[in-house]
Amino acid sequence: MATTRQTNVCVLTLLCTSLVTVAANAEETNPYMGAPVTLIEAPNGAIANKKLLDGIDEVAYLTPTIEQPAEGIWVFGGYTVAPIAVIETDEGLIAFDTGDAEHDGEILLEAIRTVSDKPIKAIIYSHSHTVHGAGVFAEGNQDVIIIGKPGLNEVVAENAAASGIPAYYPEVGPYLLGRAITQFNGYLPKEGPDAWVMPFNVSPASSAFLPVNTPVQDGQEMTIRGVKMQFFTRYGTDDKFHTTVWLPERKIVFSMMLWSSPPQLYSLRGDVFRDPREWIAGLKLTRDLNAEVLVSAASRPVVGKENVRKALEDYLDGASFVLDQSLRGILAGLGPDDLRHFVTFPKYLDDAPFNLQNYGEISTYAPAIFYQAIGWYDNNAANMKPIAPIEEAKRLVPLMGGREKVLEATRAALDKKEYAWAAKLADKLYVIDNQDMDARQLKADALRQMAYVSTGGSDRAHLMSQALALEGKVHIARVVPPPPAVVAASPTTFVNYFRVRIDPQKSDTTNRFIQFDFSDGTQAGLHVRRAVAEFIAEPDKYQRRPDVVLAMSGETWAKLYVSQVTPEELIKTGEIKVTGDAEEAARVINLFDRYSPARAVVIPSAMLDHM
Repeated sequence: MATTRQTNVCVLTLLCTSLVTVAANAEETNPYMGAPVTLIEAPNGAIANKKLLDGIDEVAYLTPTIEQPAEGIWVFGGYTVAPIAVIETDEGLIAFDTGDAEHDGEILLEAIRTVSDKPIKAIIYSHSHTVHGAGVFAEGNQDVIIIGKPGLNEVVAENAAASGIPAYYPEVGPYLLGRAITQFNGYLPKEGPDAWVMPFNVSPASSAFLPVNTPVQDGQEMTIRGVKMQFFTRYGTDDKFHTTVWLPERKIVFSMMLWSSPPQLYSLRGDVFRDPREWIAGLKLTRDLNAEVLVSAASRPVVGKENVRKALEDYLDGASFVLDQSLRGILAGLGPDDLRHFVTFPKYLDDAPFNLQNYGEISTYAPAIFYQAIGWYDNNAANMKPIAPIEEAKRLVPLMGGREKVLEATRAALDKKEYAWAAKLADKLYVIDNQDMDARQLKADALRQMAYVSTGGSDRAHLMSQALALEGKVHIARVVPPPPAVVAASPTTFVNYFRVRIDPQKSDTTNRFIQFDFSDGTQAGLHVRRAVAEFIAEPDKYQRRPDVVLAMSGETWAKLYVSQVTPEELIKTGEIKVTGDAEEAARVINLFDRYSPARAVVIPSAMLDHM
């Protein structure tokens, strides 16, 4: 009995201490709730947090820059989202990364040609994101060595099928791509007070990816174009296909482990879970190489043995702090929203140059760790069965005195620089009526001010983009359909993805099995059983014969999938040949939600009558 009593006291003490810390942080250090922030003007006219602009040049690139951290090695930063590096050898150039798109490759190759006219003879992929400019770099040469972690080719193909964005469920790739366009400044002006500060620009989406032809294992040693190298592939960052390159004779390491911002353990665009333990282990491995030069695929290079070690150690301590304090908070009974305020850097970590929160802010990371560790339930039973947001708003607004009182309270919160609270208040009215122009403008005002005081480029992009959208200055695409060429290249994959667009209200009592026969010889099926559409990978082996067979090319299916035309039109023109009842075939296809190409959003069929 005494043991139980002691245990309870320990837990209670920890919980109370944690909650006091949470409250103190919220009142004293939260820039979104009135904590002092100095705003200044960036070179492009953007209003921004002085802390961001004071520290960014030391760790990242705001403008195109070429650096030479060691003889025969160049880093090209600020040309695209991520920097790339080039090693000069007697036999030609070795590139470390190639950009996020074909267009990136074109920009980067032009920059490379300002320092060397040698051909690029080898390409090393640091991870699976910056691989899409390789074909440009190769310039038609067939003997280019392409180095990467085994499995990278497959994940690039999977990402392409998910609209180019890594997704736990690739079916939602178009939604994540829509969010990625927001994150990478797709809706922000280049100049003026609302402009981006961190130049995470969106490039055209075409890819010049070249598959890995020389996969490397963890610890493997090779001599590439006369340069002795060792490769480490065990650990990852925001990607599971990371390759660190060690030049033992020169004590130089090429890595993706060190970013210009704390390890981004959660991306606001949405992504698969990024395990902090992986990143921390990779940082320890990189630190223990005792490199004299570190060339990063995500920040400025670091020169000098002690400088490299300190940068890596401060950085891994920052990652360890976020993980360990998130877990400590969970043990104290804190939920994901509590953790946002509980996990804040101590000053010495906050002052470390590479811990400048210029990409993401760590307040968004702890909730992701909570969800991975525990799931969504925060152990507060009052939150177990929440009512719908619109129903909550309809009940709260009258309790607050009605619409005018909420508007008045929102303006008062803005005057006190309690921007986060102002945004929440205005949002209650917006949820009730999204055409309430007063609520829209006040919410936009709050989000804009939050964007100004933020340091995270991703945070600013989401906040400012939504402010502009509320004012009618931009239209944010909720989803971006995959390119028709991607659908046509793998039609059965997208038959599978099509299943999640079934509208259960329209499908009602339907029980039909439709088989798709594609001109490349592949087949697939969908068995619509009332509210569910089961994907049938091998129709010939299915226990039920198809009610209707649709024969078409992959290109025709792509037009249907992205809603460029209706099934009736394709059947009428003969692009779809139907075995069975053509009218019934069209009816079943029309049970699925369609894209609205003009607005790039998926419109649930239940909403069509109201548009």
